[in-house]
Amino acid sequence: MQVWRTRFTGAAIAALMLAACSSGDSSGGTNSATGTCAPGVTDDSVKVGLLYPDTGVMAAQFTGFRAGVTARFGAENAAGGVGSRKIDYAWQDDQSDPRGNLQGACELVAQNAFAVVQYSAASQQSIDYLDTAGVPVVGVADQPGWGQHQNTFSVTFASQNGQSTTTLGDFVRQQGGTRAALAISFLSQTAKLYADGVSASLRHAGIGVVTQDVDSTNTADVAQKIIASGADTIIAAAPLDLYTGVLAAAVSAGHPFKVAVSVVSYDPRLLAPYGHQLAGSYAQLSFAALERDRPVQRQFLQAMATYSPEVSPPGQQSAIDGWLSADLFIRGLKTQQGCPTRDSYIKGLRAVSDYDADGMMVNKINFGTDRGKLDLCYDFVRVANSGDHFEVVSPQPLCGERIETDR
Repeated sequence: MQVWRTRFTGAAIAALMLAACSSGDSSGGTNSATGTCAPGVTDDSVKVGLLYPDTGVMAAQFTGFRAGVTARFGAENAAGGVGSRKIDYAWQDDQSDPRGNLQGACELVAQNAFAVVQYSAASQQSIDYLDTAGVPVVGVADQPGWGQHQNTFSVTFASQNGQSTTTLGDFVRQQGGTRAALAISFLSQTAKLYADGVSASLRHAGIGVVTQDVDSTNTADVAQKIIASGADTIIAAAPLDLYTGVLAAAVSAGHPFKVAVSVVSYDPRLLAPYGHQLAGSYAQLSFAALERDRPVQRQFLQAMATYSPEVSPPGQQSAIDGWLSADLFIRGLKTQQGCPTRDSYIKGLRAVSDYDADGMMVNKINFGTDRGKLDLCYDFVRVANSGDHFEVVSPQPLCGERIETDR
């Protein structure tokens, strides 16, 4: 039994989920009563469900997600749609809560959404339910359980039970790091898995992991603890205020870090309030940094300006995640001929072996063999010394190898 799952398994989970969502129509075949191919699909349209935290404690990290989805679907519809079908969506706010996430999934299935595009921090219950209902799910995996279902497809896998990669450890070693402190807010089991994976990667590279902070919001205490450990590197999956506070405290103590990496620092909105503190700090990206100025990235920026102009600047990480999630749904739809069903969609997307969103991503995903496997390649960017822009660290993204952890 995995510790991040509920205490119920197998048939018990299915029964509980179906009971909670008994009003939904989970049929994956042709609906003769309405003349549609499958729930949400007609001759000229396909309806998608969008599920993410618009409110709640985690909402600030997802503010651009819906806008990125809107931009990608808008661009596709302007080009004629997929197989002459335009893409529409209904959306639900999961309120940053597992129960809200499950209820949102129930509502979307009840509204005959053909598939669910999802990015949340609380999807553990809905992915079990949507699997039982036979509904395709595409988006960004926030739980290891995404790798256990045939119907789930993610543009990235950052944490998984018993897995790590050499990539981050290799990067830190290349930048001169020798002893690393982890500053992780353990708000979920996924955060714990991330910390375990980072620790394994660093140790594989010969870098000592000297401290691991757990759920502290006192910047001074965290900084004192890390400085006393002698760490020359900090890896953070914690609120930005805590991260920048620790960086500033280290500088004030005459102990600036050689290497500082944050999972939440790649966002142009942060440069005005935090640029000075973040100068020299790194971010690790599963997609190609926009500073690479690839054609698909210019398409993204133009579509954001056209269909989601309220999001400015457009290059927010959550907006990119929304674009990629919508693009992945479209890629699955393009595997279909004629009248798609949910089952045929799942089989079609599972057969895609080289997905990289036209170069927007740095990993090519084989959905037949890579299910639940961690990303091997990452792009690394650095906040410039001036604190007002990001710089790409190397000509090409850095790729590593998969390794097993002690779990």
